[in-house]
Amino acid sequence: MPKIKNILFLCSGNTCRSPFAEYYAKWLQQTIYKDELKNIAFDSAGIYHYYEQPQDGTLKYLKSKGVEMDDFQAKDVDDVLIINQDLILCFEEKYHVRKLKRKFKHLKDLDEKVFLLLEFAGEIENIEIEDPFYLEENEYNKVLKRIEDAIIKSIDKIIELNKK
Repeated sequence: MPKIKNILFLCSGNTCRSPFAEYYAKWLQQTIYKDELKNIAFDSAGIYHYYEQPQDGTLKYLKSKGVEMDDFQAKDVDDVLIINQDLILCFEEKYHVRKLKRKFKHLKDLDEKVFLLLEFAGEIENIEIEDPFYLEENEYNKVLKRIEDAIIKSIDKIIELNKK
C-alpha cells in the first residue's frame, strides 16, 4: 500500500458514524498526533443523502470530548471523492463496502483501499459497527466509543504503514 495521505470515513447518511470518525480523527491530529498526522487529510461522506447536519447524539458525544464540528456539511460519495482517497474506511459490509463497490465498479483499485474500520484496526470478530441512529443515548454512545477506539488503532497502523 502506498503512503496514506487521504482518508475517507463512509457510512450510510453521513450524519452519525462517519462525521464522528472524521472529526474525532481531526481532533487527534490537532492534539495527540500533531507530527505524525501533519500531512494527512480526513473526510467523510455517505452512500445516501439524508440530512444536512450531524445527529444530536454525535454532536453531544464529540462535545463531551472537547471536539467541535461547527463547519460540518453532510455529503454524498462520488467518483472524485473516491479517486482522491488512499484509504476508505466503512462501518458495515453489506450497506457500505458492497454498495460502494457495486455503485463505483467502474473505478479501479477499490479492493485495495476499501476496508471496514474495525477490520483495518486489526479486529477479527464482530467487525461491523451498527448505525446508532435509532438507539437510546447510552447505546448510541457505546457505538461511538467503538468507533473512537478503532480510530486510534487505525491511526497507529497508518503511522506505521507510512513509515515504510
